[in-house]
Amino acid sequence: MSFSRPPWSPRRVAPALALLVAAPLALTGCASEAAGADASLVGVAMPTTTSLRWIEDGDNLQAQLEALGYQVDLRYAENDVATQVDQLDSMIDAGADLLVVGSIDGTALKAQLARAADAGIPVIAYDRLIRESPDVDYYATFDNFRVGTQQATSLLQGLGVLDDAGEPTGAAGPFTVEVFAGSSDDNNATVFYEGAFSILQPYLDSGVLEVPSGETDFASIAIEAWDAKVGGERMTRLLDSVYAGTDLQIDGVLSPYDGISIAIIDVLKGAGYGTPSRPLPVVVGQDAEAPSIKSVIAGEQFSSIYKDTRQLAEVTVAMGDALLKGESPEVNDVTSYDNGVTVVPTYLLAPVVVTATNYESLLVGGGYYTEEELR
Repeated sequence: MSFSRPPWSPRRVAPALALLVAAPLALTGCASEAAGADASLVGVAMPTTTSLRWIEDGDNLQAQLEALGYQVDLRYAENDVATQVDQLDSMIDAGADLLVVGSIDGTALKAQLARAADAGIPVIAYDRLIRESPDVDYYATFDNFRVGTQQATSLLQGLGVLDDAGEPTGAAGPFTVEVFAGSSDDNNATVFYEGAFSILQPYLDSGVLEVPSGETDFASIAIEAWDAKVGGERMTRLLDSVYAGTDLQIDGVLSPYDGISIAIIDVLKGAGYGTPSRPLPVVVGQDAEAPSIKSVIAGEQFSSIYKDTRQLAEVTVAMGDALLKGESPEVNDVTSYDNGVTVVPTYLLAPVVVTATNYESLLVGGGYYTEEELR
């Protein structure tokens, strides 16, 4: 199935969208009123507005669903599980016909999903797998294991351990690195971690890479709620407790998310990194958020992982539209995503590494950002 880019502004709800949708409806003679009265209601529960990407996810989902004539109840829970629970209960009580859920805690929604199932409301897990519930009907996401392998590979390329083709250069190191992971209540964070360490572990075992803090297990490096402030605080702690008073320099940092990457870079610059005599380490991230792409352009952050949220919204909307029409959504993975109770049929999209060499063709040429937004 081919998912073409929507005709509206790819990352925001363009003001003209309402006119584009309303015009053909008007030709049918008061069809807009009928559609508004009869349209199915889709509840869209997103985790937070503290990350730019989730705002864009919500905007894209709402725009594409409304373009098909659906009513949309879009809510953000600001990383508060109790709020998201209440929002889902409210959507169910309001008679939602479909729920699209970007969960905060992937294990905290079992009761709400059971209520939805009892009411015959299908549930699509959006980007983050909802765990320990039999009532997740479909899942739309990016290949999260591949995200982790791409981040680790990019880190090794930045360090010179691998060349641009991903082949070993023979560089023996040792290179000093520190690693960070995402929130422990987000299933994706674990998958990113597993993907990254499938690449990094052989270099740690051989001594090419060293982690002076000794903190490499997931529990030690997880940043709860993906909180950039907490990530920056951990970087400060590492500098003070491990590096202060030594000749050690940090050569690389694996960061799970762009907001945390920027916080880490700010802490490092405050500690004297970012000068000709003490360059910034290779710092990687994820989500291709505008501040990080600006940092990549400026030569500070080395890379990010681009996940086109327009495509993710498009796949999700196609799934929802099929379900609401009584059809079977298209999926491309029916074996990989076991949530602990059931294997959830999934549509996987491919992530892409973005660096200073390809951001213009990939992000600007692809319409994800304008040149002005990256200045």
